[in-house]
Amino acid sequence: MYQSQDIASLRGLDLCAGCGVIGLEFLFHCRKEHSQVPQAFDFLEVQSETYQVHFAKNIENLAGIATELSFVPENYNVLTQERFQNFYDLILCNPPYFFAGQGTLSPSEFKNRCRFFLDSDFANLIKGIQNSLKPEGKAYLLLREQTQHGWSAFQEAAQLIGPRLRISHLGDIRGTSFVEIHKP
Repeated sequence: MYQSQDIASLRGLDLCAGCGVIGLEFLFHCRKEHSQVPQAFDFLEVQSETYQVHFAKNIENLAGIATELSFVPENYNVLTQERFQNFYDLILCNPPYFFAGQGTLSPSEFKNRCRFFLDSDFANLIKGIQNSLKPEGKAYLLLREQTQHGWSAFQEAAQLIGPRLRISHLGDIRGTSFVEIHKP
């Protein structure tokens, strides 16, 4: 990923952050393994009314961490805006996996927004990552293939980013692809 000496200069983003578990775990391991953390880390989540309270409790566990932490209560469409162009060195993302019409919706709107692309779509997620990554930036995503619905998240992401970025399949985590997108 990054060399130890580079970590302190990074600006990172936990995209589709929920209560920040992925980004906070990353920061915890950076501090433990490298004795340093990125200079700033944002946590972007559309369901702020539920998750922001839990995020605040979770960051109490990182007391004394020398990182500027910000909860950004926005939809990931905001990353396509000019103000986010070339903004992040590192993006971590566990996005929704399903499209409306691919399975049964829950009676809970909250759960549906976590599991399904309802507030926006996969193309805007990838466009936001593409726009907001700095040159030499990297994004790490979990992408679940939907072969039963005739759709490949990896193939669509590769088509959307075209030749400007590189996408690599790094492995699988419990049947979900772990993917790196690199902006040369």
